[in-house]
Amino acid sequence: MARFSVTFQPDQVSVAVPPETSVLEAAAMAGLRLHSPCGGQGRCGKCAVRILSGAGEATSLERGIFASEELAEGWRLACVTRVKGNVEVMVPPEALVVEHRIAVEGLGREILVEPNVQKLALHLAAPSVDDPRADLLRLTEALGGRLGAPDSLRMVRELPGVLREAGYRITTVVVGDALAAIEPGDTAQASYGVAVDIGTTTVVAYLCHLPTGEVAATASGLNPQARYGEDVISRLRLASFEADGLEQLRCAASGAINDLIGRATKEAGVGRKSIYELSVVGNTCMTHLLLGLPPVGLAALPFVPAFREAQYVRAAELGISIHPEGRVYVAPNIGGFVGADTVAVILASELDHTDGLQVAVDIGTNGEIVVAKDTELYACSTAAGPAFEGARINQGMRAAAGAIDEVRVDDDLAYHVLGDGKPSGICGSGLVDAVAELVRVGVVEGGGRLRRPEDVGSVPEKVRRRLIENDGEVQFVLAWGEESGSGKDIAISARDVRELQLAKSAIYAGISILLEKLGHRPAEVERLLLAGAFGNYIRRESAVAIGLIPALPLERIHPIGNAAGLGARLMLASVSLRRRAEEIAERVEHIDLSQQEGFYERFAEAMALRPLP
Repeated sequence: MARFSVTFQPDQVSVAVPPETSVLEAAAMAGLRLHSPCGGQGRCGKCAVRILSGAGEATSLERGIFASEELAEGWRLACVTRVKGNVEVMVPPEALVVEHRIAVEGLGREILVEPNVQKLALHLAAPSVDDPRADLLRLTEALGGRLGAPDSLRMVRELPGVLREAGYRITTVVVGDALAAIEPGDTAQASYGVAVDIGTTTVVAYLCHLPTGEVAATASGLNPQARYGEDVISRLRLASFEADGLEQLRCAASGAINDLIGRATKEAGVGRKSIYELSVVGNTCMTHLLLGLPPVGLAALPFVPAFREAQYVRAAELGISIHPEGRVYVAPNIGGFVGADTVAVILASELDHTDGLQVAVDIGTNGEIVVAKDTELYACSTAAGPAFEGARINQGMRAAAGAIDEVRVDDDLAYHVLGDGKPSGICGSGLVDAVAELVRVGVVEGGGRLRRPEDVGSVPEKVRRRLIENDGEVQFVLAWGEESGSGKDIAISARDVRELQLAKSAIYAGISILLEKLGHRPAEVERLLLAGAFGNYIRRESAVAIGLIPALPLERIHPIGNAAGLGARLMLASVSLRRRAEEIAERVEHIDLSQQEGFYERFAEAMALRPLP
């Protein structure tokens, strides 16, 4: 079949198209997006272009929009003007859709929205005696011949019916370079993806509108894998040595994601079939379990993952309910227990493009640490334990309604409760605050011992009265029973303090070891970034006071929120940033702390509850 050349000025971009292709469709094939809010119906006039050569007769629609002088000059509507020969088109600036950019928190800049999923509305010429092309050929030629045949037989089966029922007005869905779906009518704006941060304790999902990059809804919840074990080691053991352990954990992960997608779509009023792609980050163990990959290599030295590179899989293979042809992009791992979530933190905080000495700490059940200077990047994972997220603390809880998240001690103790109701427990930031304050007033010793009432004579009376004995154990009451939601005292014990010491010592020792790799000491850090929900809400003064992080001037310490989740969103919004994430994973040098000389000595030294240089 003959094809005609359409050249677009002023950029001199040309494309070869079949006869009867609309100029609007030809522009899309050439990579130019023209305004067409009416969906190519010829009503809005927003796709007005000037045909410099090859203009045919104006349609009645065009005669109703343009003056006779304008028609004589070649002004036409790109959506209704059909190519019948070689054409040269001048595109005015106002007809072009400017590339959408979105301001992203945590980056302080805008990013270009260029998702891996593209939807294109087309109006194909109907078959005729003179044009008896097969349906699939008609479609692929309308797309400029850039894509191969669909890799789904289901799509080919549906194509004839969709084309005829829709009057040959359809929308194609392209994921990467594959034709993934064909939909009747113009559904170009009904295009969504979900960015997922799957942590050991919590899972967060961001439902994003792909054409704009904007978040339509967010949902979060506890990782249901926790019922098989709160920490990674317990889950590794189950997945590696129990007959159906891996499948149980995989189903728990996909079930959690499905639940969050359901909540987010309900809030935004979006159908699951309008979701075409997920981008997923998590530590190396979490991504293995989601994919159902045996993590046996992670269960013992030298901690070898099954994969490092980014993975593309069909959502249906993982039991994730989105569009039947939807895909899941699992970001690359760095190695061992330093996974895709750390890659996401580096991407979001731009540590790969940094000047000076910077540190990022993502504090959760596992603490991931990145140290960057100029072009060098080092990363490690520390077994911080779940204390920062409220687990293994006697009355600990995650940062949800009812959690004590701030504590102050003066003549008496004062606290803040999330949700402003009665307290039900204490979350990580509240625990750090409480221990820092109790060390300051002398209730907790620098070594972690909780002192008895008779040993704290200089402490205000109301504070001293909060020291009680329960079954022979000294505890400090944060909220009396009559104040709490349960009617029981909310208190912390020496065991709670020890859990915090173990967690914070692992973090500080990891920072110290990585900095030594670059020939620096903690006091020389120019910028320290605290990532994660815990890092976002913790008081910097308290973190410094107990030696969780180096004793830096507070202006050098910056909370950056859920940087892993933000990195997942960036990978969903931009294929360029996705490639950059893959380059980051290759650049980072992974350090196994357990094999580093002096780590355990540093760990022991960091147990002290005091500012550490």
